[in-house]
Amino acid sequence: MGLSEKFEEMLRDSECNPEVIPGLVSMVMDAPDSPERDGLLAMMYHDGIGVERDLDKSFGYAEKAAFSGQGDALGYYILGFMCEHGETPDQADGGPRQKYDHYDAERFYEKCAGMEGPWRDEAVIWLGDYFMDFAKGGDPEVGVEYFESIAEDNTEAAGRLSDYYWNLVMPDHTDDEEWVAQLYRWTTVASRLDPEEYAVRMGWLYADGLGCGRDFDKARGWFEEGYRQGDWRGADAMARLCEERLESTQGLGAEERERCEREIEKWDSLAGKKYEEGLGDPAKEGDFEIEED
Repeated sequence: MGLSEKFEEMLRDSECNPEVIPGLVSMVMDAPDSPERDGLLAMMYHDGIGVERDLDKSFGYAEKAAFSGQGDALGYYILGFMCEHGETPDQADGGPRQKYDHYDAERFYEKCAGMEGPWRDEAVIWLGDYFMDFAKGGDPEVGVEYFESIAEDNTEAAGRLSDYYWNLVMPDHTDDEEWVAQLYRWTTVASRLDPEEYAVRMGWLYADGLGCGRDFDKARGWFEEGYRQGDWRGADAMARLCEERLESTQGLGAEERERCEREIEKWDSLAGKKYEEGLGDPAKEGDFEIEED
């Protein structure tokens, strides 16, 4: 196990056992001089991990880490973060002759994103968000490329792509086959990685046949999964799905109609209880209703 991997392991352990921190500090301080060690020291001084927080020292170690030998991904990441937040020494002092400013954050994150290691995904997410924002990078196609580079195994990136295509498709572009296909693809990945957040959206895709065939049973399965994961929208969606079935299915017998009505009442009640338990979550509201044929 390398120095960085051991550092990450001990840092996780310190959440339950703070007594681990002195050993972590000694391990890094006593390690042979290297860009990897300097990157970890930059992080330690930036976040005050076992040492007094010191942005000047953090900046010095980050520069040394980034520009020594082959360079260190964490060193580049810390430099990007400090540029982004105005934490480099000359940014803090102000004046016209600054060595770095906030515009340099992009190039440092790009350097980090081009290197293997645990910090790559963090840099890629930043770059994806940067290019998705028209007030900053202003090139969503580039943002999509960054997210796609890690999205198969990265929850945040898959979610960003599902959200992006959802906003493109809904409600006026459900006939755009390319966008709908991408929405289905990345919602499938996001629902696998983060079912609590994306199971209900997956259910809506099956309910309306977006990127797939309409499938009541699969829609129901995803809505129920969302509810099991703690998302009140899963129960609400089940109630709406049963309402749609009740209204659109011709020739329902009295027994089947009564069953649907009981299901609607049950799921509405469960949705209300789950909503109250979580005091609601505005970020999870606003999913669309089933379209009529």
